[in-house]
Amino acid sequence: MKRRDFVHHVCPSIVLVHLATAVNSCKDSAEPVENVPEAVIKEFASVSTRYNDEGYYMQGNLVYVNLSNPNLSKLGNNLGYANLLDAGVLLLRTDVNTLKAFSNCCPHQGNRAAWVFEKGRFKCENHGNSYNVNEINTVSCASNSISGGLIRFELIQYKNYIRVSKL
Repeated sequence: MKRRDFVHHVCPSIVLVHLATAVNSCKDSAEPVENVPEAVIKEFASVSTRYNDEGYYMQGNLVYVNLSNPNLSKLGNNLGYANLLDAGVLLLRTDVNTLKAFSNCCPHQGNRAAWVFEKGRFKCENHGNSYNVNEINTVSCASNSISGGLIRFELIQYKNYIRVSKL
């Protein structure tokens, strides 16, 4: 087949594939707003002026987080994480549409401050123990466990806001 015939027959297909990919990419990057109860949206509005300098507000067992806060910019990256130390929450971005929340209390001896995320696990820098984020064999805070999984909290996201239920 001559180059000109090839361009006329194959190039339109390639353009369509790239266009479809671009459209899907735009669609996937949309902010998650589906299935958020109206009452939760009102909750976000009622706490909108209460966020601290780190970008979160605590009310009982609920932690409200403003993802637009510059201190939380690492959560914009895949596998980026943030430790909301005083709130007792580790936040982890697992993909463009998914955030997860975990207890930041080390199952070994209760340390909350020294975490790193590597090889798909949170590693406590205190004694070097690492814990999975797959809800497999979850272990409670300061239970002297040197392996297992961190306790996961329920999370609801609406636009750039999340609510973590620490129950």
